Amino acid sequence: MGTVHALNLYFGRVRGASLYAVCDTDPTALEKARRRFPRAKAFADTESMLADGGVQAVVVATPHYSHADIAVACLEKGVHVLVEKPLAVTELQAQRIVDASERSRNAVAAVMLNQRTNPLYRRARELVRSGELGEIQRAQFVITDWYRSQAYYNQGGWRASLCGEGGGTLINQCVHQLDVLQWILGMPRAVEAKMYTKGRDITTENDVTADFDYGDGVHCVFVASTHELHGSNRLEIAGTRGRIVVDGLRMKVLKFRKDERTVNAETVKGYGKVGCRTYRYDHRAGFALGFLRGGQQRNILVNFAAAIAGRAELISPLADGLCSVRMINATYASGWTGERVDIPVPPTEYERMLEEKRQQERAAKAAVCRPAETDKREDKQ
Repeated sequence: MGTVHALNLYFGRVRGASLYAVCDTDPTALEKARRRFPRAKAFADTESMLADGGVQAVVVATPHYSHADIAVACLEKGVHVLVEKPLAVTELQAQRIVDASERSRNAVAAVMLNQRTNPLYRRARELVRSGELGEIQRAQFVITDWYRSQAYYNQGGWRASLCGEGGGTLINQCVHQLDVLQWILGMPRAVEAKMYTKGRDITTENDVTADFDYGDGVHCVFVASTHELHGSNRLEIAGTRGRIVVDGLRMKVLKFRKDERTVNAETVKGYGKVGCRTYRYDHRAGFALGFLRGGQQRNILVNFAAAIAGRAELISPLADGLCSVRMINATYASGWTGERVDIPVPPTEYERMLEEKRQQERAAKAAVCRPAETDKREDKQ
C-alpha cells in the first residue's frame, strides 16, 4: 500500500501535496523505491527522515506492529500523520498514537479508513443517524469477497501471523467493515465470535462469524472469510421505518409508509402489511472512475491534504481508529476463549492474551523447523 500512496503523490493526484521522500528499513525495497521515484529523497529509517527537516507529513504504511512507534515519533516532531489501517494491533498501542496526537495539537492526524468515502455507506449512515429508518431492529454484514490464496500469504512472511501482523482476516481485511459498522450504527456493547482456519497453511483465522450485541435485543451478525471464491459483500440494516441493503456497488432503500409499531397496533385481522417506496443507488460507474483516478485511498489522501491546508474536516480522524481496534481485540478475545466478551476488553488483559498466543505460535513454528534443521546437520556429517 505504501507504493500505491507514493504513486498517487508522485504523479500529482493529490491537490496540495507531493512525494518529497520515501523511507524503508529494507535496503532492497528502498533501492527499488529510489529507482521508481527518482525525484524523491530516500531514507533508511524514520530518525534520518525526520532529521532532514523537509518532511511536512508522513503516510505510515508499514507492518502493523510498527505503526505506533513511527506515528508517535512523527507527531512528537510536529509532523502531520496519516496511519494505514489498522491504527495499531492493540488498544494500548493505538492509545499511544492518540495521546501523542493530542499533545501535538498543531499536527493533523488521520487513519486510512477509505471505505468512509464510499457514497453508499455515507448515504446509509445518513439514513440511520437521521432516524429515517426508525428504531434499528437488526443488521447483518457478510463480507466474503476478500479472496486470498496460499500464494498471497507466502509472499510476505509477516502476513497472517500473530507475531507479524497481530492476527489474520479480522485485523487485515475486516477492519474496513468493522469501521463501517461502528461508523453507521455506533459501538456494540459485546461480541461472541467463532474463528477458523480453512484450507490455508497459516497460523491465524481466515473465517470469522461474530454476533455483535448492541443492547435492547439489537444484534449484528458479522460473517467474513478470505477463502470463498466469488464471495459476497452485503450489508443489511433493518429498522421500524425502513430497510437498507448494500450489495456490492448497489444499494436498495425501502421506506415504509408507516412505522412497524403503528402497523402492529392498527392491524386487527390477518398478518398485517404496509406499502413502501423503493430507492435504488448504483455506484459502479463512480467506482470505476475512482479506481482510474487513484482509488479510494487517494480520496483519503486528498482529504488529509485539504485538512492540513484548512480546506476541509477529516473524514477519518485518528481517534476514530480506536473504535475498530477495540472491536477487533474483543472479537479475538471471544474467539480465543469461546465466551461472550464486553467491548472494550481491558487493554492490559488483551495484551496478556495476545502475548500468550504469540508464544504459542512461536513454539509451534519452532517445532516444525527442528526436524529440518536436524536433517541438515546429519547431511553435513
